[in-house]
Amino acid sequence: MPSSSSVQEQLTDILVRVVSCPADAVVPTAVLAELGTDSLTIVEVGEELGRRFGVRLSDAAIDSMVTVQDAVDAVLAETRRRAEESAPAAAAVAASRPAAPAAARPAAPVRRRRKSSFAAIFVFFGLVIGGVLGLGGAALVSATGIGDVDLPAIGASPTTATPTAEPTEETTPAPTSPTEDPKPTINTSSERVSPGERFLLSGAFPGSPDGQPLQVEVKDGPGAGWDDFPIQTTVRDGGIFRTELYTSRTGERQFRVTNTTTGESTPTVKVTIG
Repeated sequence: MPSSSSVQEQLTDILVRVVSCPADAVVPTAVLAELGTDSLTIVEVGEELGRRFGVRLSDAAIDSMVTVQDAVDAVLAETRRRAEESAPAAAAVAASRPAAPAAARPAAPVRRRRKSSFAAIFVFFGLVIGGVLGLGGAALVSATGIGDVDLPAIGASPTTATPTAEPTEETTPAPTSPTEDPKPTINTSSERVSPGERFLLSGAFPGSPDGQPLQVEVKDGPGAGWDDFPIQTTVRDGGIFRTELYTSRTGERQFRVTNTTTGESTPTVKVTIG
């Protein structure tokens, strides 16, 4: 369960990014509206704060966030509730697991003794049959006179013609073209949304391991530079990502996602707000 100080630290980071308030002004008794939030940005702040701690704050919880301490208490209460709900489920799963089967007893040595007896019998009969065949063969050679035939010495090798090797045609292997590494991709669920309406950014960073951090970036206007949007996500399921965001600023805005570990960025998608 997160501590109150860690929740306030993340809330300070979000407020500085969203409403550009001074970091030292974010104290427990500070009123969020006086720091610069309104009816739209308070929702953005609440949902981003919940996302960073793996919980989803309800609309009622976000509406109750008047001061900084109220926002911290809302996250701690939701985290505590989720932990209490997951504890019985974990106990039920542990209870439902079957007991490990008892180790099988080693096979009795009787089979080994039987196999040894059978092998000895087979060897005995093999020797007897071999002796009979050997005596019969010797008698046959003596009766037919095969033993009197003059045969060439074993070491003498017959003269054979040496084959002439045929020339082989040399073939040049076809050049192989190098394969390019797949590039990052990005898609948006909608190219035009209303202010405050949610939309999705999804795509992939092929070859990136799960858990690498990703930063959503935004650019407004042709001459502007890329700025960090207050949304981060991670690579999962073999290289893909998916995150939900919304903004109250109107106009055409450009978005991309950057892998902060490798520095790679996806192509740009345009979303018109309003």
